[in-house]
Amino acid sequence: MNQGLPAALDDFRSGERNVQKLIAAAKAHLEAVDTLQYLDLIDGDTPKTADSPLRLPAALCTAAYVGSTRLIDNVILALPTR
Repeated sequence: MNQGLPAALDDFRSGERNVQKLIAAAKAHLEAVDTLQYLDLIDGDTPKTADSPLRLPAALCTAAYVGSTRLIDNVILALPTR
């Protein structure tokens, strides 16, 4: 699970703004997950799923079980401010 969110972050930093593609990039790297509870890209200003193409900062959020352990992780997708 530890490589899914960084993979999506790398794609975002490379210019990808399609929400579904960013989620798919993260999901493709969830190798050791037994049960995926959720994987969603949430708008930074509202508690709703982000619109595509991504224009505002957003949080890529996931929760999954590996065995009986529940893992939760988030990463913020935002361009650096100048």
